[in-house]
Amino acid sequence: MGKIFTQITLNIHQRLALEANPICITELADGGYLLNFNKDPHVIRLDSSFNVVWKKDLQAQTINYVNCMITASPDGKMMALSGNETIRILDLDANLLWAFPHEPWGKFLGSPCAFSSDGQLIWFIIPGSSALENDILYTVRACDFKVIDTWMMDGNQDYNYMFYSTPDNHAMIIEAAAGQDASLFYRVRLEDGRISCEELSECHDKIMGSFSPDGKEFVTAPHHEDGIELFSFPEVKKTAVLESDKLFAERNEYPTIDDGDSVEYVALYLNDKTLLTFTRFGRLLLIDRESLNCTGELVPEGCEIRAYDMAGRPTTNPRDVIDYAGEIVTVALNKQHQLLVTHNSGEVRTYNLPETLY
Repeated sequence: MGKIFTQITLNIHQRLALEANPICITELADGGYLLNFNKDPHVIRLDSSFNVVWKKDLQAQTINYVNCMITASPDGKMMALSGNETIRILDLDANLLWAFPHEPWGKFLGSPCAFSSDGQLIWFIIPGSSALENDILYTVRACDFKVIDTWMMDGNQDYNYMFYSTPDNHAMIIEAAAGQDASLFYRVRLEDGRISCEELSECHDKIMGSFSPDGKEFVTAPHHEDGIELFSFPEVKKTAVLESDKLFAERNEYPTIDDGDSVEYVALYLNDKTLLTFTRFGRLLLIDRESLNCTGELVPEGCEIRAYDMAGRPTTNPRDVIDYAGEIVTVALNKQHQLLVTHNSGEVRTYNLPETLY
C-alpha cells in the first residue's frame, strides 16, 4: 500500500503587482516588508496589507553584478543596506544612522548585514583592502555602532556570504558560496568581546534552510545532488538524511520521459513536525519530520505547473513531456504563518496555511 499523500489547495490571501520581481523581500517586525530591485534604485516599504508606506531612492539597485541586500532589526527600528562598496544603517523612515565604506566587491560576491536574534549585535563581512588581505568579518554594537571585534576570513573576494541568526544571541551561521563550485559553513560567536570562528565541515556543500521552531535543529537543502539533511543545534551533528531518490520514489504525479524532479535549493520548517521543500518542477512538497516521508503538497492558487517537450514547447501529450516548469520564483514563510511567494508574472503573494501546519 502506498503512503498517504494529500494535496492542499491554498487560496491567494494578498497580492501586489510589481514591474519586476524584487531581489530582496525583508519582513519587518510589524508584519510589513521592504522590497528592492535589480535595476531600480528605489526601496519600497509595505505595511502588512501590502499598502505602500513609502517609496524612496536609496540607490539599492544591483551594481556591477553585486546585489544590494536589505535586512531589518528584530525590533523593527533599523534596516541595513549592504551594497557594492558601502554598509548603511537607516531607521525605518530611511534616515541614515551610520555608514561604513569599503572596497568594492567583485562580481556576484557580497555580504548582507545581519542582526543578532536579540538585535544587540550587527554582523557583516567586507572585502580586504588589498590582494594580500582576506575578507574581514565585523561585529558591531547596534546601540552606538561601535566595532567590537574583527576576524579575517579564509577567502579573498572568493565568496558570496549569507548570515543566519541562531537561537544563540551571540552566534551566527555563515554560508560562503563560491558559485556552483562549493559552499562552506561557519559558526561565528562573540564571547567576552572576541570573535571565534568554527568551520562546520559536516555542512559543506549544503544550502542553509531554517531552524526548527524549538531551536534544537536546522535543515539544509542540497547544493548538488545530495539529499535534505538535518543537524542538531548547538552541537551541529547530522541527525537525519532524506535522499532525493527516497523523496521522489512515489511522486509520479508529473511523469516525464527524461530526468525526474529534484530539490531546488529550498528546505524549511513549517513547524516542528513538518518540513517544506521547493522542487525544480515548481512543487511545494511536505515532509514528515519524524518518518521523513513525503506526506503531501501545497498547491497555491494561480501557480500553474506546465509540461514541455524536447523543443521547449508546452505540451499535453504525456509521451512528449521532458520537463516541467512552475510559475513560482521564490518561496518563503513569514511570521504570520503564511506562504510568501514571488510569481513570474511580477506579483508578490501571500497564502494562508491551514492551522494544522502551524
